[in-house]
Amino acid sequence: MSHPDDAPEVPAGPAEGDPAAPALQRAREGDVSAVGPLLEQYRGRLARMVNLRLDPRLAGRVDASDVLQESYVEITERLPRYLAEERMPFFLWVRFLVAQKLAQVHRRHLGTRGRDAAREVPLIQRLGPDASSIAVASAYLAHSETPSQVVGAEEERERVRQALDALNPIDREVLVLRHFEELSNSEVATLLGLAPSAASARYVRALQRLSGAVA
Repeated sequence: MSHPDDAPEVPAGPAEGDPAAPALQRAREGDVSAVGPLLEQYRGRLARMVNLRLDPRLAGRVDASDVLQESYVEITERLPRYLAEERMPFFLWVRFLVAQKLAQVHRRHLGTRGRDAAREVPLIQRLGPDASSIAVASAYLAHSETPSQVVGAEEERERVRQALDALNPIDREVLVLRHFEELSNSEVATLLGLAPSAASARYVRALQRLSGAVA
């Protein structure tokens, strides 16, 4: 089993101009509490990631806050090693550990029956369990749904779900990471090992295909 600190799949090195840099420098100087506000700042984005990738069969049994609480304990334990090596931007490292924790939760409750059992292990380690098409479709439609659309909401949600499932797996991940987890194009490119221009092109292509499903 890979160690949470061992993340060779993600290109090494902190991001230039990382907004976390001042707090991380204070932590290196002994004020470890300086990272607390950063973790709270990330909580909303990380909870959204967990909710998108949590297996629907665990609804009501596992809550995003539980996953984050477990993850934050581990982040605190691993922080000294991260500060010594800083092999990736801080947010991506935090997200990496939360993704691994979520994968552990899936294994704990579902064993090998997780919906992403066929995915490559490095991809699961890097990104977390596969995002639920139902959750992604619901999130995509939520911002545009009006009372007059409620009657046909299920049909529209099913069209979006089918469009998501038909996407190239990497295009689908780019879409989920950019559009729903709200990562920057640079962060997505780093996570997936793509050139920024390629990540951007994949995002535009995936979003066009998804938009076409509800046109």
